[in-house]
Amino acid sequence: MTGKPRPDLNDIAAAPYWEAAARHELAMQCCDACGMVFFPPRDFCPGCWSGELSWQTVSGEGTVWTFTEVHVAFYDDIWAADVPYVVAVIELDEGPRMLANIVEPDTASLSIGDRVEATFEDRSEGVSLPMFRVVK
Repeated sequence: MTGKPRPDLNDIAAAPYWEAAARHELAMQCCDACGMVFFPPRDFCPGCWSGELSWQTVSGEGTVWTFTEVHVAFYDDIWAADVPYVVAVIELDEGPRMLANIVEPDTASLSIGDRVEATFEDRSEGVSLPMFRVVK
């Protein structure tokens, strides 16, 4: 492996997500037929199978649904500087769940149900990654 994975910014289904992230906004698809907000991006609503979809900016607020703290740099040494890090499933206030890192956590006190808000990490390869931080 020659570097960390990078999202495909040209993926038609996900491009609006990454464009919003570059503006430090969190955007999700919304079904125009049934109103369901969902993630990850796809061509059809997972609730009613409608193809009538639009994008909306969401609050970026939610709760920790589950998490783990990673202590081993898997695959190769490119990850060694990152450990330990926290990966969590965040349940957004709008409904969808998404996998993301939690940054600046006090891992000793991090708990399921903690309130979090989106923050963004600008990477040198031109990508802004949504992450979350605990809010008190």
